[in-house]
Amino acid sequence: MKLSKQTDYAFRTLIFLAHLPAEEQSTIQHICDYYGISSNHISKVVMHLVRLGYVEATRGKGGGIRLSKPAEEIALVDVVSHFETTLKPINCNEQPCRIISSCKLKGLLEKAVEAFLAVLAAYTLADLLDNETRAILFQDA
Repeated sequence: MKLSKQTDYAFRTLIFLAHLPAEEQSTIQHICDYYGISSNHISKVVMHLVRLGYVEATRGKGGGIRLSKPAEEIALVDVVSHFETTLKPINCNEQPCRIISSCKLKGLLEKAVEAFLAVLAAYTLADLLDNETRAILFQDA
């Protein structure tokens, strides 16, 4: 299963913000520059993160973005669920399959997705934080 760019960028943004010192903010441009990602893409992702309540944004001079809740309260499975448009691994109706009535592949793949989500459900953003990643993120700061 491959996650969308939106989900990937959401995780990158959340990881970046979660490693900031308490009460510190970042700018969208700083995150874009760090990861080498278009500000158009990250802006859309950040706005979605704000609407979902994961990130708070402050406008104006001295403004920026930061997590709006502790990393321990951000479940990885929720982030995936909010950003993925579909978690269906296969669409048997897209090009109608002639063996659909007896095929076992769809059921097996759906169980695999359930297992994937069950693993993610056991973790929060806090589980992704460590000093090594913090050092990499802020080595030039």
